[in-house]
Amino acid sequence: MAKYRVGVIGCGRKGGQHARAYALNPLTEVAAFADTDPENLELYCKYYGVPGYSDYREMLEKEAVDIAAPILPVRPNPEVVVGCAEAGVKAILCEKPIAASLADADRMVAACQSRGIKFGAGDLDRNLPQYWQALEIIESGELGEVKSINFNGGSGTEMSGGGCQLFSLMRLFAGDADVAWAIGWVADDPQSDHDQGVAGYLRFTNGIEGFMHRETDARGNGFEVSCTRGVFRSSDGHLSLWKAADDVDRPTWQTLSKVEGVLPEGRVYGRMSGDYDQEGWRWPGDRNIASVQSIVDALEKNIEPRGSGDNGRKVLEMAIALRESHRRGHVPVRLPLEDRSLRLFPKSSRMDNKKPQMGRETYMPQIQGKRQT
Repeated sequence: MAKYRVGVIGCGRKGGQHARAYALNPLTEVAAFADTDPENLELYCKYYGVPGYSDYREMLEKEAVDIAAPILPVRPNPEVVVGCAEAGVKAILCEKPIAASLADADRMVAACQSRGIKFGAGDLDRNLPQYWQALEIIESGELGEVKSINFNGGSGTEMSGGGCQLFSLMRLFAGDADVAWAIGWVADDPQSDHDQGVAGYLRFTNGIEGFMHRETDARGNGFEVSCTRGVFRSSDGHLSLWKAADDVDRPTWQTLSKVEGVLPEGRVYGRMSGDYDQEGWRWPGDRNIASVQSIVDALEKNIEPRGSGDNGRKVLEMAIALRESHRRGHVPVRLPLEDRSLRLFPKSSRMDNKKPQMGRETYMPQIQGKRQT
C-alpha cells in the first residue's frame, strides 16, 4: 500500500496531470477528488474508482488525506490552501502562481509554516533533477564563484504566470538568497495590476546579479549562470557546462571548453505530456513527476520542497518589485516590499476556471483525453 493518501482538489486539465503523477509515484495514491463541477468530478472519480466530493472540506474530514493537492485557478487558491492547512494535512502542493496579492501569499505561507506543513507551489522547472545536478556542480566550486544569472529569452507576456518559472530558476542558482533591490520596466502599462512582460535587474543580498531581458534574441529561450571560471547554460532545455583550464589565469569565452559527460543528454523535460502509456493514460510530463516527487521527498526527508510555497511568494514579490520600479520612474526598489496589498493579476486563463472561458465543447475533450477508453 502507498504511504501517503492524496486528495486532489480540482478536476481540470492540470488536475488530471497531477493525479496521474501521484498515481505513478510508489509512495502515493489518489484517495479522493473534490470539485464544484459535477461533470468533471464524475469523470475523474470514474477514472480512478475513488470517492468524489463537491466540498473539499468534507473530503478532508472523511478521507484521512495526507497530501492535499489543490490544483486550482489563482482566485480560489489562497482560501483553499489555508483551509487545507487548517484541516491538518501533512503536505500541500498547489499550482502557480501562488496568489495575486502579497498579503494572500503571506497568509498561505504562514498558515503552513505555523503548523509544520510542507508546502509546495507550482509544477516548476526548478523541480527537475537535472537543474539540481548542475547546481551541485556549481556549489562544489568547479566553476568558481557565481557572479550573474542572465535570462536571454525574456518573460514573454507574463511576469507572474509563466514568468514565475524564470524567477524560480534565478533564485535557485542565486542560492535562494533574498533579493535586496530591483530595477525594472514592464512591456505595457506600469499602472496596471494585470500581468504583462517585464525586464530588469535584480541584486541579491549575496551580491549575485540577475538580468531579465525583455525580448527573445538569437540565443533563444534560455539562461546562463556565469561564474569566475566557467558558465552553466540552459538553451531550450538543453544543458551544458563550460570551464576554463586550470592554467588559465583570466578566463574569457574563447578559453572556455565544454565539459562532456557530466550532465544528461537531451532536453531536461524528457518525455513531454501528450503520449499515452501502455495502460492508456496520457503521460503527465517529467516535470510534473518531479514536482510530485519533491513534495514526497519533503515528507520523507523532512526538508523544504524544491519549489516551496515561500519560493512562490518571493517570485511574486520579485515580479511586483520590477513593476513598482517602473511605476516610480525606474528607481531601485528595496525588498521586502512594505505594502503587502500590492497585487498582480494573472491572465484570465490562470485567474479563473477555463471551462466557462473556453466553452464545454472545447474543454471537455481535453480532460476526457487524459485516458483512452
